[in-house]
Amino acid sequence: MVFSFLCKRMYYLNIFIATLFIFSLPGKNCIAQDSLLLDSASELKHYKYLKKKDFNLGEELTYIAHYGPINAGEAKVKLHPMVKVVDGKPCYYVKVEGKTIGFFRYTYKVDDTWETYFDTTSIIPYKFYRDLYESGYQLEEATFFNHKKGKVKVEKYKKKKDETKINEYTIPKFTQDIISGYYYFRTLDFENITVGDTISMNAFLSDEYYDFKIIYLGTDKVWTKFGKIKSFMLSPIMPKNSIFDGENSVKMWVSDDANRVPLKVQAEMFIGAIEVELVNHKGLKTKLGKRAD
Repeated sequence: MVFSFLCKRMYYLNIFIATLFIFSLPGKNCIAQDSLLLDSASELKHYKYLKKKDFNLGEELTYIAHYGPINAGEAKVKLHPMVKVVDGKPCYYVKVEGKTIGFFRYTYKVDDTWETYFDTTSIIPYKFYRDLYESGYQLEEATFFNHKKGKVKVEKYKKKKDETKINEYTIPKFTQDIISGYYYFRTLDFENITVGDTISMNAFLSDEYYDFKIIYLGTDKVWTKFGKIKSFMLSPIMPKNSIFDGENSVKMWVSDDANRVPLKVQAEMFIGAIEVELVNHKGLKTKLGKRAD
């Protein structure tokens, strides 16, 4: 019964994992994306420059999602070792591969690939791709961002129907895709964020603009596979739904070191707690847990 319940919700869990690093909320104690960026002298006002980037070319991170002792899913996040060029601009290229594992792979098979090309200075995306296989459902999708015009073009190809749809949408300034947003999130200066502040960010996925939001809870020490590591603790604000148990049901720990790596996510669901943990890493900026000078 529990296995059946979980498998029917693996799609929503995958979306949750993919988007848990992208957040926004306008409000009294809100740190908006614009205020965390500096103007670039080499670009128009549509582009910004980020001085601090806590990731290295060739970095690889592996996460496991589990329900109690049962492993349910795996995600690998790979930053390509070479800078790519898109429309004449240098870009990071990131590939994320997510899949169900163990028992869940036989009950609800998921094989998803997510790719993005985002600017090396502003961390805003130019191209975003998804290739999904989720229990028989298949979709290929390409999203092209035009930040100067405030537009995105989305091309969707559904394999079973052999059908392609192309649509264009309006987006706010500095809108992220769900992968570039994860990397932008890692550039934030948590030392200058006050406990209780809400961090903001714009994001676009598929055919919809999202308004994500996260509350900064302060520092904490969290047990990981790599030992006890000092971390920044955050809580994404979840809308009312049938999956997560309450508005502040999700907590996330990000390493308080030179890497700013998400270490663990814990989600209180109506069926119990599900955790996502970092289990392997390669090519980090410094040893995990080591503070920057």
